[in-house]
Amino acid sequence: MKISVIIPMYNAKQTIANTLLSVVKQTYQEPFEIIIINDGSDDGCEEIVKEHISTNKTNRMITLINQKNAGVSAARNKGIYEAKGEYIAFLDSDDMWHPQKLEIILEVLEDDSINMIGHNYTLDNNFSDTFQKCAMKEIKFMQLLLKNFAVTPSIVIKRDICQYFNEEMRYTEDHELWLRMALKNSIYYCDLPLVTLGREELSKGGLSANRWAMRKGELGMYAKLYKISLWFLPMIPFLYIFSLLKHLLQFLKRR
Repeated sequence: MKISVIIPMYNAKQTIANTLLSVVKQTYQEPFEIIIINDGSDDGCEEIVKEHISTNKTNRMITLINQKNAGVSAARNKGIYEAKGEYIAFLDSDDMWHPQKLEIILEVLEDDSINMIGHNYTLDNNFSDTFQKCAMKEIKFMQLLLKNFAVTPSIVIKRDICQYFNEEMRYTEDHELWLRMALKNSIYYCDLPLVTLGREELSKGGLSANRWAMRKGELGMYAKLYKISLWFLPMIPFLYIFSLLKHLLQFLKRR
């Protein structure tokens, strides 16, 4: 199995069908698995998934796992634990992949030096567009330290290096995980918009309270840097200042 696609799902009755179809209808022809973790939904979305499983006649193996509500990080961790693929790809239950997503990204990942890749996104349906092979840009650790380089539904990681999300974090848990993996692994970015988000990034939209909650998550992430390496301990006060200045500038722009 070349790739495992992990989709956490919580009360996604209105979107999960389109999300799942966007994965099933990939132009990539080889078999792969789709693992959907139902995180305690109560809107009946699991019945939609069961219907897709019962009618699935493709070489995509769809698995539904039910668990008590424990949050998106716990759901993704369950998917990582169950995954059998050489690579792990993440998608959320209100987002959709471009049909060429896996074909393009897996071709790039034939280069064994690339352990993790993320790509651009769009808020519009671009399924009618045809893309060529993407130009790659390496993301250095210090670049990633200052800014999350890609949205979670764009990330594909080599299974051998994949770690687990911190389930105690509600915000920036993805950024924190990428940092842990980036310290000893190569990370690359592709500028092609191969995922359509069902909502704008929290850092670029949403209520002020949510933006501040995300900022506090970033501050908490920086506070944990010493666990990655004690060499980062002296940098933490400067990263705090940097994060708070970013928040102030965003606040002033919206006034």
